[in-house]
Parts: sequence; C-alpha cells; structure tokens
Amino acid sequence: MLTEDAHNGSFSGQPHDGQLERWYVVQTHQHCENLAERHLSLQNFRTYLPKRRRTVRHARRITTQCAAYFDGYLFVSLDIHRQRWSPINSTVGVRKLVMSDRKPIPVPYGVVESLILATDEEGFLHPNNIFQAGKTIKVSIGPFMDQLGTLEYVCRSGAVRVLMYIMNRAVPIYIDRDKCLVLD
Repeated sequence: MLTEDAHNGSFSGQPHDGQLERWYVVQTHQHCENLAERHLSLQNFRTYLPKRRRTVRHARRITTQCAAYFDGYLFVSLDIHRQRWSPINSTVGVRKLVMSDRKPIPVPYGVVESLILATDEEGFLHPNNIFQAGKTIKVSIGPFMDQLGTLEYVCRSGAVRVLMYIMNRAVPIYIDRDKCLVLD
C-alpha cells in the first residue's frame, strides 16, 4: 500500500518540498510487512508496500489472502542527508534497512516509480501493466547488460522475449523478467 498520495506524483524521485528523496529497501521480519509499514508511517516515513492476492490451500479449503508482493521487504522514501534514518532499524517489524558501507543503498531511479504506476488504488501490484509488448527494455544483468531492446512477448514462466538489435538485425532473446527494466 502507498502512504500519502503517491498516485498524485509525490513519489517521482524528484525534489519533494525542496528535498531530493530516494527510495530505499527495508527488510522486515517474516510476515511483518504490514506491521512494519504501519509503524514506519506512524514515524512520518513515506512507505510503499506492493501487495498481491495469494491462494492458500489448507485442510481441504482454498482461500485467497492478501500478501506482500516481495515477501520480507518494503520501500521507504528518504532524503538521507536531511532525515534521520537510523530509527528505521529499531522500528517494530523491521529487521534492517538494506545498507552498504554504513549507508542505505538507494533503489535505482525509475524502479519503484514504475511499480507505483502499476499499482491499483487498493495497493495491489499488477506487473503485467509494466511489461507490455512494444515497450523499450534495458537488460540489467548478463551478457547483454545495459543493452536496449523492444519487449515482444511475456511468457507465463516469467521470462520475456526481447528483440535486441545486433549488427543491424533484430535478434530475439529470452531473459528473466527480473533481469530487465522497462524504460517507457
């Protein structure tokens, strides 16, 4: 779920109230994403917790439950140069803020923003809205790293077929959905 009015563009990664805020990843305790989000919001941190519907089978009963899209993680928007971020690590439900060299690691620009755009009003993420045929894709990992291509097809297995322009020819390649970024 989004806190405040993220659908109105306040989480664009652009200066917000004169401050440059970035998105950071917060690791939560197991199944405590909602609890951590609530407590971070009470401390006036802006959070984003994408959700999904999950089918659970137990004792011959099938139920649909609401769950975090990324189990054990949520996002928080911070300006680490102006905001105190150390209280995040001691918040109820939070395991730690993902860090390197004693500083939080920002999420690359555009990643969380594209997730927000694919989230409905109830907070459920619809990744198929992100991966649509014809969109420009940038490969983030592997031998084609930083290469641009055109999304042609999304497979049910989670792979995407991308047309890469190599030596003046369109060559189709299959890569995992999580190894590419949608640019437009």
